[in-house]
Parts: sequence; structure tokens; C-alpha cells
Amino acid sequence: MKFSSLILILITFSIGGALFLSVGAVFGNYDLSPNTPVKIEIVDFSGGDRYNDSVRFQDNVLVLKNAGGSTLPIDSVSIQISGKGNAYSGIPGSGGKLVYGDISVYYEHIGSGKKNTDYGKSNSETLKDGFWSPGEMLVLTGNDSLNTTVSSVFVTADGESETSNNYGFSSNQTLEIRIYQKNKAGNPQLVFKKETAV
Repeated sequence: MKFSSLILILITFSIGGALFLSVGAVFGNYDLSPNTPVKIEIVDFSGGDRYNDSVRFQDNVLVLKNAGGSTLPIDSVSIQISGKGNAYSGIPGSGGKLVYGDISVYYEHIGSGKKNTDYGKSNSETLKDGFWSPGEMLVLTGNDSLNTTVSSVFVTADGESETSNNYGFSSNQTLEIRIYQKNKAGNPQLVFKKETAV
């Protein structure tokens, strides 16, 4: 009797343990961390490099698509774009100049805060629920900045950081795009990186 009781107890613990592991495996599939895969595609690109007065920074258009993976909260996502082009150093009309060379653009977040009002209009459908969801487009232009120190778009040109934070990337080159998402500690963590010819 004692032996059979021991066998029954062992069987009960085995079944309970298996059930616990199964439930853990199911709930473990819901990974909402920044490590969740992100896939971004370039849908369209128009160079806006101002080599003459007829081309404006707002003519530099980059359209990105969340092509699958995570739904990204707009306030926790930042974008860095690097390539060849130009930016305006100083204040337009007050002795500034165009600087050509290596351009690095950093969007502190992808919400409409501290950006040109046209940014919010171009991305109203994407940003209305606070998330950049799979299938949605994000439109970036060289004129997204507020042109002030409170802008959430930062541009360096050939190492020069005192720019108007507008930019123009040249066509027929390779752009590097990096997407960051804040982790639980609030620090940007790289979740996507791609080099693409435009």
C-alpha cells in the first residue's frame, strides 16, 4: 500500500510539473521586449541635396515602412540615418553656409513633438494611436526640424554640430539606417540596422 501511494504521489507531481512547464512555454511566447524582431523597408527616396537654389531640404524625402515584427511606441523609438549630403551651418541669412560631406541625422523620437508641423500632417495616420505598427509608413524629410535648439531632430555635417538641423542626402549612394528602442532602463537599444543603396 505504501509503495503504491508513493507511485501515485510521483505521478501527480510529474503531471503537475509538465502542466506548469507547458503553461510557462505558452505565456513565454509573448515577448514585448526591445529584442523582438523589427523589419523596416525603404519604400521611397528622393535626394534633396541643395547643390543649387532650386532644390530645397523639404524635397529630401525618405519613406520607411514597418514591414513586420514589433509594434513600436512612437515616443520610445529613435532613428539615425547616415550618408553623404549637406546641411546648413549657422543661421540662414546671418552668415551661415552649406556644409557638404558626411551627414548624420538623429530623430530623438518619431512623434510630432518639437518638429515642423508638416511632419505631423504627413504622418497623422501612422502617429494617431501612438504606435508605428506593421504595415504603416513613416515619412521623413530634410525639413522636419524646427530650426531651433529645442528641435527633436539633430544633424551633424562633416563633424559640424552647429547646424540648422535640416539636411539633404545625395542620390546614388548608400544610406545606413539604424532604429533604436528604449529598454526598461530608458536607454536606447539598437533593434534594426540596414545599409541600402538609394
